[in-house]
Amino acid sequence: MVGLPARGKSSVARRLHRYLSWLGYRTRIFNLGDYRRRVLGGGQGPDFFAPGNAAGVLQRNRMAELALDDVREWFDLPAGQEGHVAIYDATNSTRERRAWLMGEVRRMGATALFVESITDDPELIEGSIREKQLHSPDFAGLPSDAAEADFRERLAHYSSVYEPVDEDPLPYAKVIDAGRQVIANRVEGYLPTRAATILMN
Repeated sequence: MVGLPARGKSSVARRLHRYLSWLGYRTRIFNLGDYRRRVLGGGQGPDFFAPGNAAGVLQRNRMAELALDDVREWFDLPAGQEGHVAIYDATNSTRERRAWLMGEVRRMGATALFVESITDDPELIEGSIREKQLHSPDFAGLPSDAAEADFRERLAHYSSVYEPVDEDPLPYAKVIDAGRQVIANRVEGYLPTRAATILMN
């Protein structure tokens, strides 16, 4: 997955998970926010996500590596138990991060499809922010105004370094405004094509 916070990435990931599981493929979501909360605990303030926070960057990169370690282990389970599709749910918001991911995917002998969730509709964005305030474990126990301020500052940090997916060698699909438009680039192979089809529907 690729996209800024509050742009529907996890929602798209869950829909892909349901569809691919229904087709009979063992599919699992690896959500980096879950790794961060499990390993570091909750309650990281917005400064943790600042691009200039070297300690925060180091810890976030470590969570990315831990999730990929789990993906590798899951693909390597004995026949009949091994995973078929891993949905790596994170912002993956820079070309550098995506190039690293693509290299790791190739080393696993797997195929990648980058799915970018883009939302420009202000109403959809605001609705998603409200959902985050209500349901994200990151904001449990915080008054709504404090949760919103925290989240908007975090979003500003991600926005300051965000690079949309446009690396032509990468296979990608862009889902715009919750499916109003879908753009596909170099989507090849049976499973990536099936995934792109459900994104269009």
